[in-house]
Amino acid sequence: MLSGQKWFLLAGFVLVVGLLASCAETKNDGTKGGTTGGKAAHDSKAGATVASQPGCEGAVLPNPETIEKGEYTPLSRPLFVYVNKKALKKPEVAGYVKMLLGKAQDYVEKGGFIKLKESLLKEQQAKLEAELAGVSIPEKLATGTVAVNGSSTVYPFSVVAAELFQNANDNKVRVSVGKKGTGGGFEQFCVGQTDVSNASRPIKQSEIDKCLANNVEYLELTVCIDGLTVCVNPANDWCNCLTVDQLKALWEPNSKIKKWNELNPAWPAEDIELFGADTDSGTFDYFTEVIVGKTKSSRADYTASSEDNVLVVGVAGAKHALGYFGYSYYDKNRKKLKAVGIIPAVKTEKK
Repeated sequence: MLSGQKWFLLAGFVLVVGLLASCAETKNDGTKGGTTGGKAAHDSKAGATVASQPGCEGAVLPNPETIEKGEYTPLSRPLFVYVNKKALKKPEVAGYVKMLLGKAQDYVEKGGFIKLKESLLKEQQAKLEAELAGVSIPEKLATGTVAVNGSSTVYPFSVVAAELFQNANDNKVRVSVGKKGTGGGFEQFCVGQTDVSNASRPIKQSEIDKCLANNVEYLELTVCIDGLTVCVNPANDWCNCLTVDQLKALWEPNSKIKKWNELNPAWPAEDIELFGADTDSGTFDYFTEVIVGKTKSSRADYTASSEDNVLVVGVAGAKHALGYFGYSYYDKNRKKLKAVGIIPAVKTEKK
């Protein structure tokens, strides 16, 4: 029979995994559309698309299958951790990072992410093992702390890995996980304040220079794949899909689009309430680069946050809202949100 303390630890672990897996099997039935028409498919577990709906030809919804196959473009992206090489010599840091690429990988999909292909996972594991040569990791650690911060998108996966690692060491090691955003995480990491920095984009040259100036050497590891998800309120019965060009027109600097009917004349003449990542977020950098065409190039009149749950609450609470954030946050909140299919930009051949 388990002791009271062990029951408490087990319950805490189950709660975290349960939160990340919530709604994982829930299906959103969709709503009737305007000129996009029909009943859009929203079962992201079955590889559904909205391509069969009038006006949505070529549109793809984010889900593990479409993201893994590279069909959900251009909003699929890798997620990273950056590890301070000096800190990696400590067994508690080494053990936590090994957990990220080890047992925690079994929980990637439950957390709303997409697993790395086996070849890429083995490549990342080999990179890590090469750095760990000579580092001894006891089967059980009696003490230690690991400081992690950065991307709010990577945060749920980091929490699962932290819980797994702490439980494996009888909670005698403490892993603190923050979510200041990718940029905010690198600010701390590059001056040696954290051991691991979560990132939803690659490190920038200015951040590399800052790390060098502070003698912070690092190891970059890809830990999973994400698909940025554009969402509207479930009460929105007109917008089932958007083209990349429509998203660009909506989000580009000084955009004149204020109302839904300015995106499509058949849609309501109601103000669009926008929610998106703040300027310190790697999600902001990635979204503006692939949608607007230039990193950090965006309209400013929207509700911005590096906390994805703030964006989820905003879209879920306003009928005419639209926002974007990591797939895992949509996956956990399917009853409150409706994912929009994305029609990639048409590629033109150079003559």
